[in-house]
Amino acid sequence: MVGKGPERQPLADKMSASWVAFARSGNPNHKRIPNWAPFDTQQRATMIFNNECKAVNDPYRDERLARANLKMPEATA
Repeated sequence: MVGKGPERQPLADKMSASWVAFARSGNPNHKRIPNWAPFDTQQRATMIFNNECKAVNDPYRDERLARANLKMPEATA
């Protein structure tokens, strides 16, 4: 959440421009965000959209691995 006032519009503009760029070319990059590398299962490049956008690799790694290690209960008949 970036607020309730006019500070929301620049974020909306960045995100909308990424969607438009992606729709046009399959690449979400544009001049108002940092370079966003293509996603792969090794790096897991993710754009964090906020007042200051940043591209990070695997930002929720710990949570992802914790969920992957949970045992699912056996189905009962």
